Amino acid sequence: MEKEIWTKNKEELLMPKTRNPYTGKMITVSSLVPYAGRSGGKRTAYCARTAKIKGNWKRNPNSKNLVQRRRWKCRYVNGELRI
Repeated sequence: MEKEIWTKNKEELLMPKTRNPYTGKMITVSSLVPYAGRSGGKRTAYCARTAKIKGNWKRNPNSKNLVQRRRWKCRYVNGELRI
């Protein structure tokens, strides 16, 4: 078997990052979703699916879920931080 060489492509290198203030870790935030924010079935499905995720992402301004829901222009859910 030949060894596969794993290299990062340009998309992975250009993804913006933000620091989580609670853990201090860097979070990669995807900005390369071509259909984010457009109206349609994918957006409706994404917003419905992410609203059901459990955890305290609703109160964390740097959570991946909250940041992406703002990019996709999803409606606010009860208890969600308004940014």
